[in-house]
Amino acid sequence: MRFAWPLYLAWKQLFPSQKRISFFSLLSVIGVALGVNVMIVVIAFMQGFQQKFRTDIINSQGHARAVPLNPSPVWPQISKELLERDDVLGVTPYLQGQLLLQNRSYHSIPFSMGLDPEDADQVIPLNEYLINGQLMLEGYDSQDLTPFPTMDDLEDEVVFITRQVANRLGVRPATIIRLKDANATEQIKEGKGEVRVRRLDPFVPSGQWTVTFLDEKSYRIEESTSGFKKVGLLGEPPLDLGLGFPVFETLPGGKPFEKGDQVRFQSFRSSILEVYSPSMIEKAKADELAPPHEVRVGGIFEVPWQGFHSEALIGTMRFMDEMRGTEGQCDGFYLKFSDRLAQKESLLSEYCKDLEGDLGSDWLVIPWFVENAWFFELLKFEEYLMILIMIPIGLVAAFAIAIALMTSVMRKVREIGLLVAMGGSQTAVGAIFCLQGLIIGSLGAVFGCGLALLFIRYRDELMSFIVTGIAGEGGQDEVAQFYDFYSLQVDYPWDSPESLSTFLAFALFAMVVSTVAGLLPAWRAARMNPAEALRSE
Repeated sequence: MRFAWPLYLAWKQLFPSQKRISFFSLLSVIGVALGVNVMIVVIAFMQGFQQKFRTDIINSQGHARAVPLNPSPVWPQISKELLERDDVLGVTPYLQGQLLLQNRSYHSIPFSMGLDPEDADQVIPLNEYLINGQLMLEGYDSQDLTPFPTMDDLEDEVVFITRQVANRLGVRPATIIRLKDANATEQIKEGKGEVRVRRLDPFVPSGQWTVTFLDEKSYRIEESTSGFKKVGLLGEPPLDLGLGFPVFETLPGGKPFEKGDQVRFQSFRSSILEVYSPSMIEKAKADELAPPHEVRVGGIFEVPWQGFHSEALIGTMRFMDEMRGTEGQCDGFYLKFSDRLAQKESLLSEYCKDLEGDLGSDWLVIPWFVENAWFFELLKFEEYLMILIMIPIGLVAAFAIAIALMTSVMRKVREIGLLVAMGGSQTAVGAIFCLQGLIIGSLGAVFGCGLALLFIRYRDELMSFIVTGIAGEGGQDEVAQFYDFYSLQVDYPWDSPESLSTFLAFALFAMVVSTVAGLLPAWRAARMNPAEALRSE
């Protein structure tokens, strides 16, 4: 295949036959590649943050909220009707307000929410948030075996709190540790199996529990403080003695347990909080005796969405009813819709309007992106600002290419004159230098996109290296509170149209800018008088 002679000469001047690549060409391509890489990576990460925040917001409050303008006593019927609608996957009623928590001389006023334990996980993944907030005890001669709390532990006398509330009040949920002694270590080494804690409810008291194997078929559970004893059989379901008793599970190993094998545990009861409500304050003003309501800490939860309240409490709806002094009320519903609606904001907005019309004038249905519009407008502003900052990077590379090509024109004056004397048109001669810019921009765009793909592929390792170098080993958790790079999902170009458009846009930008950078040298070369150019030294 024969190339047009301007393209052939442009390629040969950049990549002479006597050497693989010229120093000028190498620097130019590297400069463009680095610029494209930086622009793509910065915008791709910004889009990744937006996607992460979008997911966190939806998980913390659903796809929409239905809010009554006036208290509705028939809200249970409305909840059932909503669940019967097409595209509605979950409905979670809630109550909310402010409560005062006290532990000794420490106080906290968290945002408080009442949920129905049976419906709470239909929209909000609270079990996942309880796992995220789990506090583990660390000891030299012990191992924390506390099972993760779940929504099944939520009772009228049990609440879940955020880690900030727990730290402010100095409280924690029930905890159980296995004491490491010679006997337990020997069991693990010999492969006799182990004893785990399947359940630890908030009502388990502090005490020392011992699991003693009587023979190869039975074991005894005893608590030293109360003198409690109970015998169980291996191979049968674990002994479940109800609230206030841990559930131990024996896991067999390669060898059977022997008579006299023991595993010791130490349990610590959950902290008890005193709760005050505004209604109690009103009673106190009227000289009525209003003792505080006592609840146990059932678990600590952590919501990844930073816009969620840092100090928060979750209890049952009956608990919030009692604290607010109301009965049978509901402050709204968290709604979860099908993927058909969730993936398109326009469809979701139309569906919410239709739903609002069906519920009547006393209800508002607010989509998640409307309620948090201020935040995503801020993110979009940051993205546009980063684009404005990145554009000069490409322009700097263009100026460098233009200067280098202009220098090339000054060095090749006689060659340009010879080309014109041999019949080459001024346009064709000028096109040589425009094509050189296009070739540099095209190669730089390709290598820049490749570098961006590598950066996205190894982003965890690179960010860990950068964060560790700046904040140290102990600073990664603090950085992750605001910029959680390790859970960031950055799409490849073949995964989403948005990512593909980012790659194509900046690659095309680099090619256009590099081509335009060759216009001035091309114009200078095209205006040369061939006679004067041939006489030039």
